[in-house]
Amino acid sequence: MNYEKIKSGALALLVLISLAFTWGIWNYQPSYETIADGADDIVKEVEIGQQRKISELVKPSKIILHQGSDHYGTVSEQELDWMMEEMANWTFFEPENVSSSFVNELEFSKLLSSDSHVELFFSSSVPFNTIKTMFSFNDTIVPNAVFNRIVITEAEEENKAFVYFVSVQERLVFRSQIETRSLKEFKDHYVEDAARLEPYISHQVPQGSLLYVPKEPPVLTVQNYLSKQIDAETFKRALFNDPSYVRRGSRSGIDEYTDGSSFMRVNSSTGTITYVNPAETPQSMPLDQLIEKSINFVNDHKGWVDDYRLFTAEPGLSNIGYRLFSGDFPVFDSQSMAELSQIWGQDRIYQYERSSFIVQLDKPLPPEESVELKSGQEALNQVINLESIDPLLLTDMRIGYEMTLEQDSRKILTLKPFWYYQYNGVWQKLVTDERRPVDGLE
Repeated sequence: MNYEKIKSGALALLVLISLAFTWGIWNYQPSYETIADGADDIVKEVEIGQQRKISELVKPSKIILHQGSDHYGTVSEQELDWMMEEMANWTFFEPENVSSSFVNELEFSKLLSSDSHVELFFSSSVPFNTIKTMFSFNDTIVPNAVFNRIVITEAEEENKAFVYFVSVQERLVFRSQIETRSLKEFKDHYVEDAARLEPYISHQVPQGSLLYVPKEPPVLTVQNYLSKQIDAETFKRALFNDPSYVRRGSRSGIDEYTDGSSFMRVNSSTGTITYVNPAETPQSMPLDQLIEKSINFVNDHKGWVDDYRLFTAEPGLSNIGYRLFSGDFPVFDSQSMAELSQIWGQDRIYQYERSSFIVQLDKPLPPEESVELKSGQEALNQVINLESIDPLLLTDMRIGYEMTLEQDSRKILTLKPFWYYQYNGVWQKLVTDERRPVDGLE
């Protein structure tokens, strides 16, 4: 009898335990974090700097206004931006190839520098397919061609004028009529108010076009900056498909990272990063595609820092370069610190080289020394008189900064102004240039 009671009690207890478990399962609510709350712990987007639009990277290098035999110009970033923003409001009609009308050298020269013509100079070639993303064309189809100058002619009639897209080396000329209500504002801003621009002098390059330099001796400052280093781990996460497979090694001040198929070198002495993907082979592509791919590649890891502009890009090549600017002037150096360059394969990037730091151009260190460079005519005479110069290969001159990295701290950057000249496609510093200190200027 007692045995039966024990069995019944045990069975009842098991039933109660089963009911308790069932109730607990039905009513259990686990405490999960929402995806939004924990997203940063799952995927962290790589951010080095910022993303940039084409219009922020593709800009003219200078503007020249011709008035009779006089020339006035500017390299002011503010003026260049105003010009591009103004032209973005114009409507361009069917660019027409009129190159055959300018075969004669005199006619070609007149097109560029006739009275009241405004010339926009570009440091590199610019495809129509790129500029149409910045300007408004009445047709989606534009010429499959490039240019490196834009010439705006005097208005034919109210609100209308002709604009010429010119490739100086190829002697290609495309004419487009524009229609805009703001044409008078443009004319008042440049043609009627030339006195506010700098006077320029011209030099005829043998068998080439006119070269323009400022007439007066420019006064600029020697600038110092405390650079901000970008962590190499950030580049590793940005450039390798799976950073967990990447291994690091060091030799002679150079850190090397590799995942077995591609590698990255971080050179602390030169302040540069070089990424190479040997699986790709350098291969040319249409220039508009190269520009688009190169910008998107850097945008993907928000890699734009400081102020860079398209500087080196030509049809039929696989390489492209963006140069650092300090205010209105390009920055040069001997270690590729001031250039963001890429070489592309058919589908993916082959090589990517850039600085490993942020200059922090908005935070110059005091004091700033002011110096006066030679006048444009003096600098031009020095270049022409160099023994190694073939006048036929001289294509441009401009003021730029030479950037050097202090080797002791590897953080202090110095930017010194010099005259630079473009010779056989390469920018070189005028080493014989003498810079004169300016008293009383800060």
